[in-house]
Amino acid sequence: MLTTMSKKQGNSTRCVHAGDTHDAATGGVMPAIHQSSTFAYPAMREQPEHIYTRLSNPTRNAFERALNELEAGAATLAFSSGQAASSAVLELLEPGDHIIGPANVYGGSFNLLRVAGKSRFEVSYVHQDEGPEALKAAWRGNTRLVWMETPSNPLLRITDLEALSALCAERGALSCVDSTLATPLATRPLSLGCDISMHSITKYVAGHSDVLGGALSVAAGDLAERLTQVRTRTGGVLAPLDSYLALRGLKTMELRVRRQFENAGRIARGLRQHEKVAQVYYPGLEDHPQHELAKRQMDGFGAVVSLHLHGDEAAPERLLNALELFTIAESLGGVESLAGFPPLMSHSAMTPEAREAAGITGNLVRLSCGIEDADDLIADLHQALHHV
Repeated sequence: MLTTMSKKQGNSTRCVHAGDTHDAATGGVMPAIHQSSTFAYPAMREQPEHIYTRLSNPTRNAFERALNELEAGAATLAFSSGQAASSAVLELLEPGDHIIGPANVYGGSFNLLRVAGKSRFEVSYVHQDEGPEALKAAWRGNTRLVWMETPSNPLLRITDLEALSALCAERGALSCVDSTLATPLATRPLSLGCDISMHSITKYVAGHSDVLGGALSVAAGDLAERLTQVRTRTGGVLAPLDSYLALRGLKTMELRVRRQFENAGRIARGLRQHEKVAQVYYPGLEDHPQHELAKRQMDGFGAVVSLHLHGDEAAPERLLNALELFTIAESLGGVESLAGFPPLMSHSAMTPEAREAAGITGNLVRLSCGIEDADDLIADLHQALHHV
């Protein structure tokens, strides 16, 4: 049985075998779904391995082991959602601490930081894709956390994780990156010096739009212990059935995301010259401002493509309503292709001023590319663009 993944093994092999997740009790090639909330003591004062599912659960532990091997972390903790995982990071801070967040940030993360900034912390936002100098300009004596997101959602800006995490280490602040759009296969933030890698496992890890969950992978054991205490206290754990589904999704992640990455690249290139498209945002395009950084930092360019359309303010709605294969929906990362209008959907929680600063304005459409045939997806987009 494989217990430690060799660096020489391919990603598909690692996804299938990571974490040694066979069921030891029965020999099942998949772990059992331990739906029990509590576990029996053999006798008083004889504590079992698992006591209560808020503390630990065999099914959740199996998923955490598998994802942790892919992330090459000291430990990985699974949460009930990406927001729950992100909230746990904030619990590491003291009231009055300063957080530097990205101007280009997911709407849910902005909302979390906005509320925290009203009552507990000081929060600043910078364009982190501009590099360490932008971070230094916002740094304060009480800066304790730099929250990063790369690629950013929805404009796909790329942050230099190695440079920014080195600055954080030098100045004594935690570095945490939302690496959801990169997936654990395209970017490994911990190997680039980050303290914490966060994933909404709802997206590419589980991959089938049927799980809500989040995860934190950490580089150091003491940090893992602190986050474990936070999760035990606050209780936002990933449920056993969701843990099982997330693990099942993880095992096919390499196959899925490589097809999604390929589809996204073809779609981005196929729409660049379309007369109804003003701009295509995708880090795999040579004219993307951080294309070279993306090549250096990522193994693949992701599966999200964003478009600014020509036309009046109703152009996005006409496009979305005309799509046949793309489904209008929140979220991303599933096997099916989704499309949305960020100002009214994924980033509606941002203030108009914040959206303006982030560039999330005008006729912006976000596409999450699934595993369908690329030719069919491109044809669907072209027919819908005739309505713009």
